[in-house]
Amino acid sequence: MANNDENNDMLHRICSNDVLCSTIPRYVNHVGNQDYALAVAAYLLRHPRINLARVDERVAASRDIVGIIRYRRGRFLAKTRRGTWKEIGDELALRWVSRQLRRMVEHDARPPEEEQEEEQEQNDEEEQNLVVA
Repeated sequence: MANNDENNDMLHRICSNDVLCSTIPRYVNHVGNQDYALAVAAYLLRHPRINLARVDERVAASRDIVGIIRYRRGRFLAKTRRGTWKEIGDELALRWVSRQLRRMVEHDARPPEEEQEEEQEQNDEEEQNLVVA
């Protein structure tokens, strides 16, 4: 019984190794998100020939990155409609990481003036797509 209470308690706590699946600046600055960004950068440095524009390579990279975060006992959390955070599981984590990698490719290919307008639209859309019931 105590273990079940402990698991429920952990669902309501954001830990330092958790990744908050959001692009809102206050969440991006969370230490777990900063660690995630470093993990992505290190992964890309170790795999310089990876082509993130190719879906199959991006998905494989996403799977590896999710595995790295999980190995570090990190969770991928999304905000619920009630304002709490909930573990999203590996499938949604893979989609979120893949989306982040795709945005890196798109960011490199777009003119700077288009970026700010689209970034705000994407932030709004992402928040709607990742809200968990």
